[in-house]
Amino acid sequence: MPALDHVNVVTTDMDRALAFYADGLGLRVVMDRVLDGDWFATLTGRPEARARCVILDAPQGGCRIELLQFDRPGPDHPANRLPATPGLRHLALRVDDLDASLAALAASCGIAAQPVEVPRAIVRGGKRMAYVHDPDGALVELCEYGGGMPDFR
Repeated sequence: MPALDHVNVVTTDMDRALAFYADGLGLRVVMDRVLDGDWFATLTGRPEARARCVILDAPQGGCRIELLQFDRPGPDHPANRLPATPGLRHLALRVDDLDASLAALAASCGIAAQPVEVPRAIVRGGKRMAYVHDPDGALVELCEYGGGMPDFR
């Protein structure tokens, strides 16, 4: 079976994205490079494509996020930000303390969210979660499980 390697988020402002993912959520920068050249133009289908690429990792590993900021961004599609839109909808990040994570995002980015409790009939051991949008509108779920690992039986 394949293993999840990373999740890519395209941003229009790397500093704002780093304030959200690194300062707000505590992910650490493990790579910061410019991507360009024929290989990147072929991969993206965009002649002369050039982007700053920052890879972030969780302190204990297991969650890598690739942030890309293109020199010339593509079109915006606001409808893709809605939770019920078909396709890949959100990135879910497990946190140890949901309240502390939301407080850090409020302090670093001015983001506020109301956490909800998922019924125990759905997740044994309990789960609290909140949806937030990153600075470019990507939907991010922050989740905290009561017993450590989720139990969906």
